[in-house]
Amino acid sequence: MNTLVNLTNAHHPDIEVLEEAALAMAQSVIQNAMTESGIKQSEVARRMERDRSFVSRMLSGNHNLTIKTMARSLAACGFEVRFERVPITSNWIEAPASITRKETARPRGQYYPRLTSRLA
Repeated sequence: MNTLVNLTNAHHPDIEVLEEAALAMAQSVIQNAMTESGIKQSEVARRMERDRSFVSRMLSGNHNLTIKTMARSLAACGFEVRFERVPITSNWIEAPASITRKETARPRGQYYPRLTSRLA
């Protein structure tokens, strides 16, 4: 048996899904910039003139990241933000019933490898 998963409907996009996906991509871009530049959270925090706990919260997924904060965090790693708008392409898809939420969750410490400092 298959389970229908609503990522978005072309005519009625699920805005919350789009918002959360954009936030996850932004956080991943920052994490990847830190990894590529070899800079730890404590150094990013120092360069941003923030506490290390702020950077940790920013990357945790529980922080509503602002564009200014994203720009500042990427600048601390030697990158700049570039945005690109694209049409919504996701739609209702069928997911095998055997895939659980736990299995589809991003494993701790793993980030989206194909994302760069340019949001696409």
